[in-house]
Amino acid sequence: MSKKTTRSVKPKVDPDAAPQQKACAIKKVFYISEKLLNTDDDQRMCLERFYHPGKGQPALFITLHERQIMEVLEYAEPRRSWLLNSEVCSNGRTYMTTPIDPTFLALHHLRKHCAQRAMSLDSISVDEADSSTNRLLTKFIDADSLKSVADVKTSGELVFYKYNKDRTLAWLALKTRQVVSVLKAKQVHCGLGAKSQNFVRSEKIVDDNDVKEVDYLRMACDYVGRYLDADLHAELTRYLEIPSEIQALVEENATAKKRKSQQGQASANSKKIKLANGEDAATQLRNSSLLDSDDNKESITSPPSTPAPLKERTMTAKEKVLAKSAKGSKSIASFFKVK
Repeated sequence: MSKKTTRSVKPKVDPDAAPQQKACAIKKVFYISEKLLNTDDDQRMCLERFYHPGKGQPALFITLHERQIMEVLEYAEPRRSWLLNSEVCSNGRTYMTTPIDPTFLALHHLRKHCAQRAMSLDSISVDEADSSTNRLLTKFIDADSLKSVADVKTSGELVFYKYNKDRTLAWLALKTRQVVSVLKAKQVHCGLGAKSQNFVRSEKIVDDNDVKEVDYLRMACDYVGRYLDADLHAELTRYLEIPSEIQALVEENATAKKRKSQQGQASANSKKIKLANGEDAATQLRNSSLLDSDDNKESITSPPSTPAPLKERTMTAKEKVLAKSAKGSKSIASFFKVK
């Protein structure tokens, strides 16, 4: 749960000037966790800057009485303003707080100073010569959490830490798989191609047949990599054996072509099967008793033959005598001709 809080600094107003309805740009819109708001009056929130490994520069964080630390996320879009009551706030940015594991922030300093030798956190702060680093490592970092990324050695009351690459990669891999579980639970589409929620056939956005496990790993690794140095993010990608997006696209295109070729081969085989079935049916019909077996009759599959010419009929003896006696006689119609 979060609450929206606004704090403004009102500028001086000239009594002779016309009233204006535009607020000062100092007024900002924050969405802050209730955990930071439900506190005593003497415990105030502070805006502090600590080095952010993913951004490569200091970033804003909200701290509360040296016990809690949250990252401040900023969302900015062009041509956006806020309407606050009857005022217009020209600063249209939105600020949100999100919890963060301080171990990610300390990991950068451990890799920088404790890769070759074991050092205490106070010694790291002295080498950094930055008060924010000293405050981060001594106030907000839990010593037990550093055992996941470093070898811990004690000498009396002093505790020394040495960066351990294998432990760090195993710990980051565990964090990545936890993010994968959240992505699956939230049904976030992690495939390479875009997918619209308005045109899915079912209410379930994620289709297990379309999205592979490596797609979830790639997106989760990118989320975790936002809080890591660039070289450590690359090492985590190799450790999880995640192929690059270009390689994944090439493999997906090859798979699609192979699937299309298999479908075409299956269609051709289906046509051959239908043709063979038709020939078998014609053979069975020809061999069955439904057709006459006389050789003079045509087969169903044979082409039509040319009909035989008609033979002249032979005259009988009586017909021959009548024809002979009729020679030289005239037709009865000749007597009625008009001359």
